[in-house]
Amino acid sequence: MRDPLTLPTPQTGSGPIWALPRIPGLRRAWPEADGAIAFEAVDASDGLLRAGRVDHAGVWRLMPYAADPDLPGLTPGLAADLGGRLVVHRPGRRAVVVGERLVRKIVRPGRAGRLCPPQARRVFEGAGLRVPGVVGRGADHVDLELVPGRPLHELGDAGLAGWRRLARVWPDAVRDAAALPEHTGAHEAGVLHRWLVRTRAAGALDVLDAVGGQGRIERSVERACAALDEDRGPAVAAHRDLHDGQLLWDGCDLSLIDLDTAATAEAALDLGNLAAHADLARVTGRLGAAAHDRVLGLLDDVASRLPTASRRLRAYTDAARLRLALVHVFRPGAGAWLAAWTHLALNSTTTLGWRAE
Repeated sequence: MRDPLTLPTPQTGSGPIWALPRIPGLRRAWPEADGAIAFEAVDASDGLLRAGRVDHAGVWRLMPYAADPDLPGLTPGLAADLGGRLVVHRPGRRAVVVGERLVRKIVRPGRAGRLCPPQARRVFEGAGLRVPGVVGRGADHVDLELVPGRPLHELGDAGLAGWRRLARVWPDAVRDAAALPEHTGAHEAGVLHRWLVRTRAAGALDVLDAVGGQGRIERSVERACAALDEDRGPAVAAHRDLHDGQLLWDGCDLSLIDLDTAATAEAALDLGNLAAHADLARVTGRLGAAAHDRVLGLLDDVASRLPTASRRLRAYTDAARLRLALVHVFRPGAGAWLAAWTHLALNSTTTLGWRAE
């Protein structure tokens, strides 16, 4: 079972956020557009992953295991049929089953065509990165091959060789901005602002204000959105959700997973997100001080080989830090370090030199 969600005291806020600590086995949660919160939790009685929702009044309800009216491709027997287990269930949005030989991603009917687009696979695997092959596809799912390795997120200091491989191949991997959808700074600002709006609706800004100061998160997000939208650099191929959990290292090959959001974007988008996650790994203790410095140095080297500028790298890194504060206020175990992270997101400039101009 994951560590329980701990929120700052006194708990004087209102909204569905305050129900999360009462949910046994809470694993992850996501604020929704209507102010409710979707979540997934591990049932202590059988160890199975179940999804649920917290409504506006703070009442939470679990859904039956592997049953979702919006995801008819998800069934209670699917994991057993594939010889694996359900590892992700975001109600109404997506589910992931890791089987014995493949990974199945399940979405709403008619939306599977957006998953792992072929042009994204061609871009990234042509430069020395391994990407999962598509072994099957339907109207509501895609089946992907299992790739070896453990996420750099889990490896911590032991994953430095994987970070070095990334630094060597990434500039070549992204030079070919293939026929991928465009994602500009304005689009990224929209993503960050949506997180702010949904976090506010769920009552979770009270939590961040308690550790960061009244209104500071909102003001910082508005400044970050303005900085993202004020300029536009040259576009390259981008993963768009690149972090240390999407990179798997087995000591020989580096695999890149979850290409569903691939786009053409500024190089600073992926680099800023990686830098923010490296900072988070340091704050949470997954990276030691020396390894953290080395990872940031490697990312700085990558930036110097791509068409970007220090102001854009700073804008994307600062925005990613703020977004991570908004994401992790809903995650169990974050209470141990959320105040430190929020302080960093609000008060620190980027820790990278960002030599590129």
